[in-house]
Amino acid sequence: MTTPVLSVSDGSRTTVSDLVGNPYLIPARILDVLANQFISETLLRNAGRNTNGLVSFHSSTPLYLDGDVEAVAEFAEIPVAAGQMGLPRLAYGIKKGLGVRVSREMRDEGNVDAVNRQITQLRNTHVRADERALRALLDDPSIPTVAATAAWDAGATAKIRRDIARAKEQIASARPAGAPADSRFGFRADTVVMPGDIEPVLEGNEEFNRVYRDGQSSENIEYTGKLPTKIAGLDPLTSYSFSSNKVLVLERGTVGFYSDTRPLEATPLYGEGGGPNGGPTESWRSDSTRKRVMGVDQPLAACWITGVRAA
Repeated sequence: MTTPVLSVSDGSRTTVSDLVGNPYLIPARILDVLANQFISETLLRNAGRNTNGLVSFHSSTPLYLDGDVEAVAEFAEIPVAAGQMGLPRLAYGIKKGLGVRVSREMRDEGNVDAVNRQITQLRNTHVRADERALRALLDDPSIPTVAATAAWDAGATAKIRRDIARAKEQIASARPAGAPADSRFGFRADTVVMPGDIEPVLEGNEEFNRVYRDGQSSENIEYTGKLPTKIAGLDPLTSYSFSSNKVLVLERGTVGFYSDTRPLEATPLYGEGGGPNGGPTESWRSDSTRKRVMGVDQPLAACWITGVRAA
């Protein structure tokens, strides 16, 4: 009977020598700890692979034809209507990567903890880079904003649920430029992204927490210390790399896309510089890289709530 070892810490007898001797263990661990960790893959839709790091797309493409359904008499010709396209745009990807090292000292001294620590730090750094890139993308000026009624940390004057409702209304009422009032895009917000340090603010807001009474008390952040499962019907997410003064409401998977030229990969462990014992630096390394294109093609499917923190 065999036991598969995919993690640095799998198996009670796994040593750094084992990790150096099997160059696929560390990259397998890197890919494992980064699976389902990128917020860009949660908020944006996967537009498939691209071959050259460039993706052309159209922004705010209307979701209706340029004509309407018409009454057709018997034997009359059925009319046709042309499709419409938004503003043409181009997005490009930049290869990003980072490596980790295992030194001969780590191997000789059996310092597995140092290896685990580096892998954890690599994961956190990749996740932070992904969040920063997404934040820069979503700072697109074509995404509308609504100002908070009052700063959310301003006590009783803060109207958190009202502010979220106004952002949802902004998204629901969005329509193409020049279109009649009844030709809305039909977007429906389903997600709210908050700063990672927002929980203490929500804990102290009576207006926010008053709906969690009686049978809903198990959702009350005052008791649980964590965000409810739903906030005003939206799935809540947090990001420590997003601005602490803004909250994003959006329809997940609609506002934009990502397309990989090179999906995340990690190389087998290899000696630096060649030669025995890890080469002249006496170290081995694994390099993790990714090349991703991201774009916002339906900016009106999102709305920023600004001024959620007092200046």
